[in-house]
Amino acid sequence: MFELIVFFTSFKYIFVEGGEQALVGIGTASKIGLKKTLKITAFGISVGIVLYFIFLKFAGFVPTNILEIALGIGLLFFSGLMFKEYFENEAKVDLTGYEIAYFYIAMLEAVENSVALATFSLIELESALIGFTIAIGLIIGLIWLGTVKNIPLRITRLVAGILLTSTAIPLILYGIGISTPELMHWFMPPIT
Repeated sequence: MFELIVFFTSFKYIFVEGGEQALVGIGTASKIGLKKTLKITAFGISVGIVLYFIFLKFAGFVPTNILEIALGIGLLFFSGLMFKEYFENEAKVDLTGYEIAYFYIAMLEAVENSVALATFSLIELESALIGFTIAIGLIIGLIWLGTVKNIPLRITRLVAGILLTSTAIPLILYGIGISTPELMHWFMPPIT
């Protein structure tokens, strides 16, 4: 059953986060050009892949409870960023420096996605990677069809913030050793 839970959690997370980056990338491409946007995106993907493998390689050297707490805190940090961006007035956004801003977003997403996917992979590797692959395929399909442009960026930020928080809190509770209901284990299984 955990395989199915990890699959859907990985799919939802990557679909929301990847969809958000696709929306930002589409908006940025119209400002800095498609070629620069694709270069930054490719670099971000490369960084994310490297971080994913580094994390998986060294996760075994960290006690599980410390790993769960650290991952939970990291995911809460990114969740806070998503909620902050959701509640910010979009008219206040500085329209200068699109290239630097998109580079920052691509790197932030690379770290965030690699940590989250590695977390899911520690629980159930195959299900996490299948969820990731299907989500990326769906995003590419929706971009090709032009559907992604119709999703408001604020909504993806809100959904990402909720998803990150609902993943982070159980991890922290597991790491601290607080007794949790079985239903929470179904929603977000512990790493152990």
